[in-house]
Amino acid sequence: MKKVVLIALLCVFTVRAFSQGMFGAQVGVGDGTAYKPRITAAAEAYYLQQIFPRIHIGGSFFFQRYSFTNTLIKDTSNLNYGDVISIRQKSSYRFFCPKIDFGFGFHKYIHASLAFGPGLYMGGNQYTYAFQPFWTNTSGASYGKDTVSTNTSYNIPKIIYRVAAGISERIPTHRYWNIMFSQEFTFLPGYISHGTPSMSTGYFCFQVGIMHKYPMKFVEY
Repeated sequence: MKKVVLIALLCVFTVRAFSQGMFGAQVGVGDGTAYKPRITAAAEAYYLQQIFPRIHIGGSFFFQRYSFTNTLIKDTSNLNYGDVISIRQKSSYRFFCPKIDFGFGFHKYIHASLAFGPGLYMGGNQYTYAFQPFWTNTSGASYGKDTVSTNTSYNIPKIIYRVAAGISERIPTHRYWNIMFSQEFTFLPGYISHGTPSMSTGYFCFQVGIMHKYPMKFVEY
């Protein structure tokens, strides 16, 4: 009996269980937290490698679009020439973010994640609307006025950084595939527009996707 127990203990200490990791993709919509935002599209693809039973690390590619109007003057009944009334921006970024994921519960159906990384500007535009004289005569006096839009897309930074914290829920299906529901909040430590005024905004994102988790394997040493 003692030999059987000893052999069992040796087997426990000479066999290690590990998971190769998990990968997934998801799409959804997001909304800004500042100014007058509009709902936009978001998408993510990621791979995570297990380092501890409840902790995975890896990286993700994240596409995020911002769309908002910053209204600086709401009462337009008393304007001076040169007053900036509003700024309208639509911009898209592709982020690469190192990511860490924490699983909760016995089956780890609930996950929390943290990510941080740079995003490259993929396109978009920004227009600044200001109150200006529309025509002038030879003496320099103005005899017409209107809101003039100016393309200020040069104020959109080419690289921004995002800090993201999220919660996701996993629904197991067939052969290690899972349906994922994710909710994430993004904070920008810098600006999404330079110039005057400098602008920054948070971003809430809701996504649905699929995830594949490799089965547990055992390797003898």
